[in-house]
Amino acid sequence: MRKNILMTTFALLVAVGAMAQDGFHKIGVGAEIGLPMGDFGKAYNSGFGATGKVYYGLNENANITGTLGYIRFGLDGGPDVSGHMGMVPIMFGYHHDFDGLYIEPQLGLVALSSKIDMSGFGGSSSATEVSLSLGGGYSTGEWDFGLRYQIVSNANFLGARIAYNFSI
Repeated sequence: MRKNILMTTFALLVAVGAMAQDGFHKIGVGAEIGLPMGDFGKAYNSGFGATGKVYYGLNENANITGTLGYIRFGLDGGPDVSGHMGMVPIMFGYHHDFDGLYIEPQLGLVALSSKIDMSGFGGSSSATEVSLSLGGGYSTGEWDFGLRYQIVSNANFLGARIAYNFSI
């Protein structure tokens, strides 16, 4: 089921971006770093991944955005413990530009999958959670530098994104 949601959302983002109708004016691809917070930070190391984003312009300064990506956090275990947690954010937001500086709250779903191995014993699990992201950043030319706080049940993190935007 999660794979179907991911594939459908990705297909929609690509199709919408490819149509390049009046409001669609750019697509961004970026590298992500996630710093786990709270109890999530006690169990997991920093996460790394990539995201794609489409922008639908409402006016010169306002956009509706759609974001899809993957971020992987390694388990902070001992020598006999290994594992990871993968997150697939499927987020929609409002991006408002103030001459380069911007704010961007987002709401969506995050598909979570985790795997752990402890001395030959292990397991895995997956879930889909509602997520809220509060962020902002700075855009200059085609480059975008963003920072956000992502709330994902008990797996909250501070995310940083560097992206390059392509005009369409």
